[in-house]
Amino acid sequence: MKRTETRRTRLPKLWKYLAPLAGPLLVGLLLVLLIRFYPYQLNFSGFPHLTQTASGVAGDPINLILIGSQAQITRSFEQAGWLIPDPITPQTTIKIVTDSLAHRSYPTAPVSNLYVFGHAQDLAFEKPTNDVQNRGHVRFWKTTTHLGGELVWVGQASYDNGIELSGSTHFPTHHILPTVDLERRSVGIDLQSTGLVRAEGEVAYSPPILAARNGGGDYYESDGDVLVINYTSAPLHLTRPAAVIGGLKIGAFLLYDALLSAFTSVGALVALLIIVIVGAIIAGNVLWRWARRQRVPAGQHSSPSS
Repeated sequence: MKRTETRRTRLPKLWKYLAPLAGPLLVGLLLVLLIRFYPYQLNFSGFPHLTQTASGVAGDPINLILIGSQAQITRSFEQAGWLIPDPITPQTTIKIVTDSLAHRSYPTAPVSNLYVFGHAQDLAFEKPTNDVQNRGHVRFWKTTTHLGGELVWVGQASYDNGIELSGSTHFPTHHILPTVDLERRSVGIDLQSTGLVRAEGEVAYSPPILAARNGGGDYYESDGDVLVINYTSAPLHLTRPAAVIGGLKIGAFLLYDALLSAFTSVGALVALLIIVIVGAIIAGNVLWRWARRQRVPAGQHSSPSS
């Protein structure tokens, strides 16, 4: 009898502490599901969403679309302070390894090959720092599509932050930061500053990616948008989600980017997300059980005396 009464008093006490958290956790979980599984109307549906390594493993996500000539693209990147990487040769490979170990600058260090449409990038640029391990870099591939009389290019932007052994080839390669959306926006800001771009805009390109791995084994996340950079005067008819959904997605991934930038490892963030989800489930379960108990008639709460 005493044990039964003690058990009955635990739930209200537990609910007293969980009640303030249950609402926000459940709302947050519902928002995550809404942002991830909302039926976005995607643009450029015929284009691939991911690059590939030479062995066919999924690489970094496509997050740039350029409309313009090769000369226009090259000129704008050069004016924005981006450089053309050296080709991959035994000499440049040795140089990038030795400079990485010494944390020296190598402004035109080679960029590894990624593949779209069955071939390596047609163009590549990098934005160097004083340490070859850290740099912004982009790759572009020609499509067969033309808009405004100019070619459409698909591109991939990410930021290198260290050297590691590739998870697929086990050779030294750059480690990318998981916040690829931030690098996409950084590229757009740099190119817009040149005055050569006619229009820029971010639109839905693939479903949001909460967590994925590239060919090197690095984690990344993305809101699934692509930055469209137009060097022509041709108008673009692009589809955007409802303002409310678009705003929620932007806000959620800005928070996600901030958390990833603050945490020292993606594993720690994944653990945090698991804790939030599990906490939401537990809180919901406690709420449901408490509500059921409240509906039981008062006379049925106590066990009959012996």
